Amino acid sequence: MARTKANKDKATGILALIEAEHRQVEKLFTEVEKAKGAKLVEQFNQIYVALILHARTEELVFYPALREYEETEQYVEEAEEEHEEVSVILEEIKAFKPTDPEFKEKMSELKETFEHHAEEEESEIFNAVRECMSDKELTELGQEFQETKAKLVSNVEAALAM
Repeated sequence: MARTKANKDKATGILALIEAEHRQVEKLFTEVEKAKGAKLVEQFNQIYVALILHARTEELVFYPALREYEETEQYVEEAEEEHEEVSVILEEIKAFKPTDPEFKEKMSELKETFEHHAEEEESEIFNAVRECMSDKELTELGQEFQETKAKLVSNVEAALAM
């Protein structure tokens, strides 16, 4: 019996988790666009933690799994470069006050970079992953993704405070 894409993702852990995190960050960007002052700083801090955690967890769990398959290893280098670009922009934004004109400019750049990465990941990479990894592998990766992310939270929050 054929399963729909939505059902397959629900049954396959890591792709659904990554996609849910992408939607969460998109929502945070929407909230940032409306925020001012202290609320803006709070929203940026949430984006910072969410993106750094997401990137580090993908780099530790998802990308090593992608390297195991010829069909997916080709995507890893570009994805890692995009993560690095996001990290650099986040650090630049951290140095500004929300009232600085550069703050909003860099936030726009960050949003654009993130959206490009998420779109590419969800279309190209996820489709390739579905072709070569079993539901069981994806579910196991999903569990590992959640466990690894939970271990990284305190380090990422500490990095934000620096």
